[in-house]
Amino acid sequence: MPSSANTASLAYYKFAQLLVLSLASIATCDFHLQEAEVAAALASFSSSSYVRNVVIGDVSHVEESQYFHIYYGQTFKVIKNGIDGKSYLLMQLLGMFENMKGITSTEVASQCTLNCLSDGNITLLNSSDTKQLQMFEAHFVSSPDHVNQCNDVVFAPLEEITPLKRAEWIKYLGAFGNAEARANSVFDAVRSNYICLRNLAANQTSEFKPVVAWIEFDEGVWSFAKEEYKKQYVLDAGGENIDNSIAGNSYNISVGEDMEAFHAILCIVDVVIDETHVVNPVEYTMSTFLDNISSQDRDEPCFEFIKNKSIWRYDKLVANNTNVLDWNDGGISQPQIVLGDLIQAFSPTENCTTVYFRNIALEEPVSVGNMNEAVCDRSCATPLEPTIVPCNYNYN
Repeated sequence: MPSSANTASLAYYKFAQLLVLSLASIATCDFHLQEAEVAAALASFSSSSYVRNVVIGDVSHVEESQYFHIYYGQTFKVIKNGIDGKSYLLMQLLGMFENMKGITSTEVASQCTLNCLSDGNITLLNSSDTKQLQMFEAHFVSSPDHVNQCNDVVFAPLEEITPLKRAEWIKYLGAFGNAEARANSVFDAVRSNYICLRNLAANQTSEFKPVVAWIEFDEGVWSFAKEEYKKQYVLDAGGENIDNSIAGNSYNISVGEDMEAFHAILCIVDVVIDETHVVNPVEYTMSTFLDNISSQDRDEPCFEFIKNKSIWRYDKLVANNTNVLDWNDGGISQPQIVLGDLIQAFSPTENCTTVYFRNIALEEPVSVGNMNEAVCDRSCATPLEPTIVPCNYNYN
């Protein structure tokens, strides 16, 4: 699947749409400060009679995230980014920069964002043109490695280790745009729905907990996912992860002993999530998967996930005319949708429906362009509302 840097860039768009992002208008690049400079600036601004009468509005309290914090004074706020160690000082009296004005790539899963681009409300920018990027008050980048100028701001939800920690980065963006009230409202709705679904899965009557494996095939080698947030999804959806000692290994299809060990592990797995990256997701089918696992007997008796037809991929939603997965955007900002999908995958109901995941064992197709926003009737000034997943599944 896409690299972390590219994925983080994609993740920004749905977060921004949930807010209709506005950026606090900073007169210079001096908002990008180190610790000692922040302390001096705060002392200076706190004692200034010029700004003392300006009262701060809504605030955001960080409850889940490990990697950012927001501190408020009477007339200012400081946003601390724990990924790159940078702090950003924003003054409340400096007004607002209207909204998201530019993007540096058309590889976007959101049709609404693309519509705003085609209508001229958003500008396509050259990511290597520093003069062009300096026209903007803030340029959000995915990694400290991509910080090249003073208005670059690192946006890194992918560094977090749980789905809700990643989703809370909407508050980070909201603080830059004085949109704390909206960010708080969205995150509260997302978290409440997620917790409801998690409790639903925990209270199911069946004692059976499926063993789930996230696996990926790359250049002739199979490996198991190591990301903590994926393991958390499995637990929250009522499943069990394979043992950590197994997850650290890789298996080369050209080495007989490797494949014998890999097949032995697969014999204890009930649900497979195949993360194999392909250029065109439409072409990845059950036959592709079986070829990749090098199973001579395609009715392998010990492969429960084949017998029970439970082989999933998160490439169900693909943007029109591209191979960009909405999983890398909306799947990060709205983890409650992902959790609802996984609950259905692990304990399917009679009318099982999913948003991001498709079951290739049942030959479910990719839904190219078939998204909630494929026909976008929202203006660029209207925020995307979070999806509330029904929390009343009846388990088999």
